[in-house]
Amino acid sequence: MNRTLLPRWLPGVRWLGLLLLLLCAPVAARAQARPVVTRDVLFEWDAEAKLLYISTSFRDVIDPELQAKLSRGLPTTIVLTAAIYRSGTSAATPLSTTAHTCKVTWHVWEEAYRVEITRPGGSQVRWTTTVEGVLRRCAEVRRLVAGTAQQIPYGAQLSCSAKVQVNPLSPEVMQKLKLWVLRPSGTATAAPSDALFSTFTGLFLQRVGEAERELKFNSRPLVPTVVRPSTEQK
Repeated sequence: MNRTLLPRWLPGVRWLGLLLLLLCAPVAARAQARPVVTRDVLFEWDAEAKLLYISTSFRDVIDPELQAKLSRGLPTTIVLTAAIYRSGTSAATPLSTTAHTCKVTWHVWEEAYRVEITRPGGSQVRWTTTVEGVLRRCAEVRRLVAGTAQQIPYGAQLSCSAKVQVNPLSPEVMQKLKLWVLRPSGTATAAPSDALFSTFTGLFLQRVGEAERELKFNSRPLVPTVVRPSTEQK
């Protein structure tokens, strides 16, 4: 090809493309440096209430540096977002989603940590005088509502994909997350089975934003343990 026929701006575009590749390379390396780990997640199916619960621990996201900050009384927010999938399928859309947020503040006069926990169904405040008490309430979840009978096929093998973030940097998104979890009951958008429950995955699970610490993990495929079986299933 006659080089005189090439547009004068084409070499500049090539240099721009090379520059973008060089700038993006460190970002890609950082993304690859955050492996997704596998850990145990307990799935429980309440056949009477027709709700799926999950229980798991992610204490390793709170390293010694963060524990030292907690000991010094620095405010800390821990956020878990999770999506439930049916194992053995190639579907990218989750069956259901859930969240657990924990806001920790030190109160000098009470000499205790105020722990505000928000999860599907409501928000509650607990007090503890130790970092261990904070970890037990904020770096573990027990029987967290993760789906309903309208979403989860009974007896199906399930898996969980989750993200834990410490001190997310977007207060606006955190406020939206809290509003989503605390939707009022008795309305058209209250039940976890509505369309917003699936939309949550794209809105929060992937877009909570940067944080001081981040941990991603997947569960091993598991058929939920049935608790409180109903008479129809006996």
